[in-house]
Amino acid sequence: MSAGIRERTRERCLNQLRDAIPEAMALMEGPAGELSLAEYARAMPGGGAALQDGEDMIALAEREAARLFSPAAGAALRRELENRFLVLTANHHGVDFHPEFLQGDLVFALGCRDAVPLFACGGVPCNNLAYPRGLLLPPRRQDTTKPGRFPALAVGDRHAFVSAQLPFQASHVRSALDSLPNAERSAQLSPDEREFAAEMLTDIYLHPSVLRRETFRDQMSAANALLWTRLTSRDLRLPPLASLEFQHLCGILVAGDIQRPGTLVHDLLLEPELTKAIFHTLNGARACWSMGGDIPPRGSFLFWGLDEKGRGIALYPDPECRTLFAPRRPDMRLELESRSLKNALLSRRLLPTLYLSFAAAALARGLSCAGGVFQYAYLPRMAEGTAEALRRCGDDARADRISARCPLGAGFHALRAADSENAAMDHAAGPADILRHGGISGQDWERFGNIRTRDAFSCSLAFQYEDIIPEKERLPGWLEALRHSSSLMLSHQP
Repeated sequence: MSAGIRERTRERCLNQLRDAIPEAMALMEGPAGELSLAEYARAMPGGGAALQDGEDMIALAEREAARLFSPAAGAALRRELENRFLVLTANHHGVDFHPEFLQGDLVFALGCRDAVPLFACGGVPCNNLAYPRGLLLPPRRQDTTKPGRFPALAVGDRHAFVSAQLPFQASHVRSALDSLPNAERSAQLSPDEREFAAEMLTDIYLHPSVLRRETFRDQMSAANALLWTRLTSRDLRLPPLASLEFQHLCGILVAGDIQRPGTLVHDLLLEPELTKAIFHTLNGARACWSMGGDIPPRGSFLFWGLDEKGRGIALYPDPECRTLFAPRRPDMRLELESRSLKNALLSRRLLPTLYLSFAAAALARGLSCAGGVFQYAYLPRMAEGTAEALRRCGDDARADRISARCPLGAGFHALRAADSENAAMDHAAGPADILRHGGISGQDWERFGNIRTRDAFSCSLAFQYEDIIPEKERLPGWLEALRHSSSLMLSHQP
């Protein structure tokens, strides 16, 4: 491809991305793109306008981190949240083998002092792009940015929500270990990759702190925190990663708020006029729900129902917004009444949707949530829709105090590694590349923090394009046109 054709193709691809993710593209093409990654991470805003005190959320996060990791980790997370009421919510809950999520963790950590608060989404099926049922490796082909996969946990239903998946057992991991000798042919693993897979399975998935957890959700938190400690060399110590599941935390907050009249969650669940206004105002909005009329059905209203296998069942409101029901499950019907809701939440028959989770954490308590390229746009829209619904109900005072602070927290792929088969090509670095490099050193960390934010985002554009633009709409030569070099290439340390 000639330089002229490449440049024209690149601009046409960028225009497609500007149409698909206009807010994120405008941010990175504007003044914020001139900041270094360290400057950008440190400038992320803490808590914003709040309708109620966020201390109960801080206390809950501290308890969960102490339970899962250690009392010291819980205390560190409290200090971090008290200093800056901000968490990373861009990830799907699991072990962060995906470069999109891992490098987002690293960028976010540049702005953290005591702990790295990662509240990841568990209300997604286990077959999501983060692949919580296995390991992710560098791309298998040179015509794609998608990571290769190695299955590690043959457990449960791949359509079950991460939050409700069955815990894995040591036998599942040992079966994956036994399959490694044949993985070179079946999964196209190199000797280095087989060594990496064996290390992850043995030292992380079979670690006692992971295996003793009673839920898959907790196992993923423990495993992700262990991986984090292995990613740096001896001369660099990062704050501990507090990897918690967002919907689990918010479910506990919701169960408490429905007992407290006057809180936002209580009123939007138990005041039918406001419930109805919320439904109609945000019907069809991204990350909310689409129900009724000519709108293709998508999402669930306020809660997901969980079936016997842990799969999410979409719930719809009745016309008066006093009951939630599942059209294909006559037995799944729930009154919007405080005791019924609390019992269903605590018995894990319900899971808060993204909207309800953000309503409890961000809109009510003022938690700032650093998100991905879509969340950067849809969380403010959730705030706008909630304020509009409150105004429809004559509650201008609370409407004026509703807002959401959502810095862009993912989409920075500046940490790169050369492809094993073609040194002239590279890909976004994941854990396998970082460990092969010998871990991130203090010098690497300084160079990483000094990379310009726009350049770091440009390194992700090929991934964003392949992930967002439908295959039939992709332009010939898109991958070559969107490739962007980085000043930080990880070497292979023998």
